[in-house]
Amino acid sequence: MDRAADAAVAVGLGQSEAAVHAARVQSRAGREHALESERRVAYTQFLRAADLLVRAVRELPAIPHESRKGLLDQKVTGVVEAQAGVAVLGPPVITAQAREVLKQSSELEKLALHRAVLRSAVSALEANWCPRDAELCEDPHHGSAFVAWELLARWGSLEDDERWEQLDFLQFVLQESRALTMEQIDQVLDVAKSVACWDLMMGGWVRDPLLERFQAVRDDFADAACGSLGSPVI
Repeated sequence: MDRAADAAVAVGLGQSEAAVHAARVQSRAGREHALESERRVAYTQFLRAADLLVRAVRELPAIPHESRKGLLDQKVTGVVEAQAGVAVLGPPVITAQAREVLKQSSELEKLALHRAVLRSAVSALEANWCPRDAELCEDPHHGSAFVAWELLARWGSLEDDERWEQLDFLQFVLQESRALTMEQIDQVLDVAKSVACWDLMMGGWVRDPLLERFQAVRDDFADAACGSLGSPVI
């Protein structure tokens, strides 16, 4: 009887321990699943915030000058706040990638407003080129628009002394083009006094190096996030 009772107790203890172990495993799996879900949400929000910033930077040249800074600040703040969520939940490799995106966001913020001034001016000048045969055009305003456009395109490659010598001429051809308001011309001249990262802000006919650099870092984060979760994030 005693041996049977001891055996029953042993079986009961074994079953209890197995049940406790199973409960712990299930609880751990539940916590890991919940953490993965929270990470997925944080990563997705961060990528969306980064994409909204890029979209805003692309749209800034077409937005009234007085509204640009407010929109840019809003989108940059969105990236900062979303990165904080990744920093809390993500493993080190992911948080490091997120910091790189945040760093590029800061660089983009520094140049975005000047970029918008230049891109807006360039678009206005292009719209004021001769609508027919430019080589035969005798309209001085059309010619000035092209000269101003060409001067802005190579402004960053000029020597410092040459830029200062050409500043009055740049103002003249901008005015003669009749493509920009006096306020816009003043904005362009203000940007033209500092040529740091000029080529990044101006870009080219097809490429936009400033946004390409941001997109590359953003995509690195997306790849790392997908790899850590085992499935696409966004």
